[in-house]
Amino acid sequence: MRGPGQADCAVAIGRPLGEVVTLHVLESSLNCSAGDMLLLWGRLTWRKMCRKLSDMTLSSKTNTLVVRQRCGRPGGGVLLRYGSQLAPETFYRECDMQLFGPWGEIVSPSLSPATSNAGGCRLFINVAPHARIAIHALATNMGTGTEGANASYISIRDTHSLRTTAFHGQQVLYWESESSQAEMEFSEGFLKAQASLRGQYWTLQSWVPEVQDPQSWKGKEGT
Repeated sequence: MRGPGQADCAVAIGRPLGEVVTLHVLESSLNCSAGDMLLLWGRLTWRKMCRKLSDMTLSSKTNTLVVRQRCGRPGGGVLLRYGSQLAPETFYRECDMQLFGPWGEIVSPSLSPATSNAGGCRLFINVAPHARIAIHALATNMGTGTEGANASYISIRDTHSLRTTAFHGQQVLYWESESSQAEMEFSEGFLKAQASLRGQYWTLQSWVPEVQDPQSWKGKEGT
């Protein structure tokens, strides 16, 4: 993350579900007293660092990680090597799915032995760090359950802001994220009602580039 135009930048790393991302800091020339910073964030991960980075090894808790660098000196920054390994513990259900890329098709999971006792299934969507996500889909045969395990709904959450919207009943839904990561959840009642959802997602231009958003840099170092 060095060279012309690399002073303030972000890189997204994604692996299959069931793996974690590993980072090895080979070199670092960040100037902490000048406000330089390296930020790691993703699902279950939020860490801001600057000091004693060289030769440090880090890992995410899930299969995706966004690495952001703020560096005031052109040509400065960090040199990283990334890899992956099997997750030591799992945060996923067997029916969860992952989508990467600027656009794609969305199809809800169907009832099966893998989903019948899962307590619901999730779909994770990750796009480029400076983009947002738009989702447009049709939900049908949603059933009538509204409470408890029989509640039939779809929820969509922005992973960065945690803003969550729930959708009940047959409808055409549209949703936009504030950041580059979103999570859809299909409830257990949705699966048991044999409901379905088909649609697509695509990227939108970010309102404020996340790497420049002051909210993205709050918190103490190492948190």
